[in-house]
Amino acid sequence: MLKQKTTIPRNVILWALVGLLVLAGIIALIASFSSSGGGADDVNVIYTNAAETLVAQQMTIEASEPTATPTFTFTPTVTVTPFATLELPTQSLLASPTTSFSSGGGGTAVGCDNSVFVSDVTIPDGTQMTPGQTFTKTWRLQNNGTCPWTTAYRLTFVSGDAMSGQAAAISAAVSPGATVDISVPMTAPTTAGEIRGDWRLTNANGQAFGTVIYVIINVSGASAPTSTSTTGEPTTAPSETPAPTETPPTPDP
Repeated sequence: MLKQKTTIPRNVILWALVGLLVLAGIIALIASFSSSGGGADDVNVIYTNAAETLVAQQMTIEASEPTATPTFTFTPTVTVTPFATLELPTQSLLASPTTSFSSGGGGTAVGCDNSVFVSDVTIPDGTQMTPGQTFTKTWRLQNNGTCPWTTAYRLTFVSGDAMSGQAAAISAAVSPGATVDISVPMTAPTTAGEIRGDWRLTNANGQAFGTVIYVIINVSGASAPTSTSTTGEPTTAPSETPAPTETPPTPDP
């Protein structure tokens, strides 16, 4: 808002102008008596000057009064509307089938049949072999299903190198929760390198189930083949020790 300036009241100015006119009238009368010929003209000149003075004073008063300039104050109001939170539909995770995992591989149950790898009884992974060496691989498995295994259940070859191994039947029934050792005679190939064979149990209907187990050997360079016992230790023939030679006695001088 503008602050107004202090001004002279209008009545004071008007009274001043009236006094000025009265003074001008007196001066005019005096002039008329002193000059008879040009008295009327002088009176007109006095009145004209007085009127111009009055107009000039009025204009000065009007100019001295400030003109109020309206001031507009605009304060914008912004209303922020938050976006609605997008809720994604919650999807329930699909149930995964029961899977058995072990160091021998993974597998799933078939009906009530399932198995889990326990340990390598013979031929640990990475056992060194010579080309053509024979050995017997034995695994220990546990029946973690709900049905007993019968002698119709077999350990069968799945993939990799069978190393001349044949499917092996379970020797006796295995109740749920019990373990069994299954052995397969094999022969190392003649090719050097890492050799692997995968095996798995099958039930009486020929359906594979449970853990996939494997045998891994490393075949080294060519040498005479030796047989390996079921404990995984190679056996070799004992070397012959040469008979000691006799030294003739030294004759006396």
